[in-house]
Amino acid sequence: MRISLCAAVISTLIAGHAAAGTFTGVGVAGGQLTSLSHNGRIGAGIIGDSAAFRWNKDSGAVVMDGFVSTNGMDSWGQPVAGMYTPDNNAGDAVAALWYTNSELLDGPEVIGGYPGTGGGFGTGVSEAYGVSDNGIAVGLAYDETNNPIAFRWTSAEGMTRLPVNRPDTYSRANGISRDGSVIYGWNDQDTGYRSGVIWVDGQPIDLVDADGNPIGEALAASADGHVVVGANYATANGNEAWRWTAATGAQPIGVLSGAPSAIRSKVQMTPPVQNVRSERVDVRRGNGPDGFFFAQAYAFAVSDNGNVIVGASGTFPNRDATIWTPATGMQYLRDYAPAHGVAIPANWYLGTALAVSADGQTIGGWGVDPSNALNSFVLDFHASTPFNALFEAHGTVGYNDLPTGPFAGVPVGTPVTMTFEVKREGFEIAPGQYTAYPILLPTFKLRAGSASETLAPMQDGPTVGITNDYPRSDGIHLFSTPTASGQAFEFELFNPGGDMFDSDDVDLVNRTFGPEFFEKISWLVMQGDQMMWIDLDSVRISDSKLRLAPPPLH
Repeated sequence: MRISLCAAVISTLIAGHAAAGTFTGVGVAGGQLTSLSHNGRIGAGIIGDSAAFRWNKDSGAVVMDGFVSTNGMDSWGQPVAGMYTPDNNAGDAVAALWYTNSELLDGPEVIGGYPGTGGGFGTGVSEAYGVSDNGIAVGLAYDETNNPIAFRWTSAEGMTRLPVNRPDTYSRANGISRDGSVIYGWNDQDTGYRSGVIWVDGQPIDLVDADGNPIGEALAASADGHVVVGANYATANGNEAWRWTAATGAQPIGVLSGAPSAIRSKVQMTPPVQNVRSERVDVRRGNGPDGFFFAQAYAFAVSDNGNVIVGASGTFPNRDATIWTPATGMQYLRDYAPAHGVAIPANWYLGTALAVSADGQTIGGWGVDPSNALNSFVLDFHASTPFNALFEAHGTVGYNDLPTGPFAGVPVGTPVTMTFEVKREGFEIAPGQYTAYPILLPTFKLRAGSASETLAPMQDGPTVGITNDYPRSDGIHLFSTPTASGQAFEFELFNPGGDMFDSDDVDLVNRTFGPEFFEKISWLVMQGDQMMWIDLDSVRISDSKLRLAPPPLH
């Protein structure tokens, strides 16, 4: 079911220099975007305390049936992690993973509660806060004594308790790095202070400041876990956001005190939350203490290289979205955006930035829209000019009985390469899920040893199709196409897990795939019942050499 949008999607394209980008209002009434995919083309978020949505830039937002929260996703938006209940009763909701084909099968992948328990004191039995690219989910559950605990889950091992240095106090895992190597979250001190923890190889590391005092919870990590960020590093300036590496430890990165008077006059930017227990308080959603009137900064997300950190700063009851880079330090996102090619529409208030793409060029979060309603936004700083994409495949001849043509007699084991470019503008078969891209015929070359071949011209072709979440699977589809010598060529790869792309847009993929990604691989040249079959070693999709270099990660 589609969400009923409170306003038309706002998309502002800034003309001019190559760094021009876009502002998009997600248009979900009361929605708070909580996560973005690798390239920032898929997002997910919550609607109050009783619903969740998944969004992509092509088809908009869709309600995740039965989900009452969503906190994170893997790199490609398959799956989304959150809390699910089949009966609309948040009290019995459990941690679960949602896929785009969940409603076509038997529902989401339910993680459930901690083994041997029947529930918990908080609203819900358990909740998933993050999931890695290799399928490890983490979050909050309740043990046999109803103590809130941080958990780790895999489909093979089930749910296990993450060890902490104070097992009698509350703990929670706020997320996991994309590669699954680092988990991050918090474990209360005996005083009840929410103290930051990083789990490396399953072992907890309590986070402290330069004087050995505990600092606040860890809220995000880079893809490889080498950089972790969070909140509540106490300094003379206030409670600063922080950035951690194994080499440097935790270091404060700033706090911006106060918001403009025009912002302070806005409506309360978060919906009221009743009777929230301490383990359920989530500063990302704004339903917890927000600085106790002291200057307070949060680091909620970090790019893959650790050099773009987004979050919020301010004083109770209002805060403003922020961005930090080594070059600029911390500044308000509303100031950073227009200076880097994205105009913020009039009367849009950027309250909190919760997500950033791998390259630091797409930022998502929530605030107040021009109608004075809670809403979400996505800022895309990528160049608005489209460029072509380059396909390059490598393999070896696995079988060949072609009687004629340029590849007749090419022996098994011969190396094969294929290269071609496609136009960025394609034909949408299913918006956001399947687009066919015209191949630039002069660029197509198939080589096997010293022999080579190209494709024959066709009306409206030849084309290659890119599928994303169709309804879950991803793929590359160059269906049977005539070659210049009159034979037929096919290159079709089918990925049922949906973990290749986060869009059917062919630019910004910049990724190499091996045969382990695909359930079906069909790479062959055919003449009747005879063929040359090619075993795939790798295929790469990358921005064409004609593409301008993207803006640097500042």
